[in-house]
Amino acid sequence: MILNTQIWQDTINAAKAAASTSPAWLRAIERAVVEIERSRYWSFDGDVLTIQSTTSSKLYRVGADHTCEAKGGICKHRASRRLIQRYTERLHAAPKTDSFAERERAPLIKREGNAMIIDGWAV
Repeated sequence: MILNTQIWQDTINAAKAAASTSPAWLRAIERAVVEIERSRYWSFDGDVLTIQSTTSSKLYRVGADHTCEAKGGICKHRASRRLIQRYTERLHAAPKTDSFAERERAPLIKREGNAMIIDGWAV
């Protein structure tokens, strides 16, 4: 899945800042980032994150009630879900760009033989 890199990085930075006093959560966040960025498949329905492990290829369904064998319940699965949850919140809150307006302002470029026509001018 393609992520908005600026919003994704802001989400990671905010998570690390919030967990700055917990080395275990910082490790879980780092591992979660790797899982999300390298996983062959993941989806999020607003509550449950489904993600394919990069190490075992096992499919994990991570909800609010996720329990893991990880020490103290601090695991990359819970961190992944929380990161994606925060990412989607930030993504929905981000101002929308009007791609049609952008396209209208862009110069029209087309190629004719060896010349390029830019806004009616042969270059």
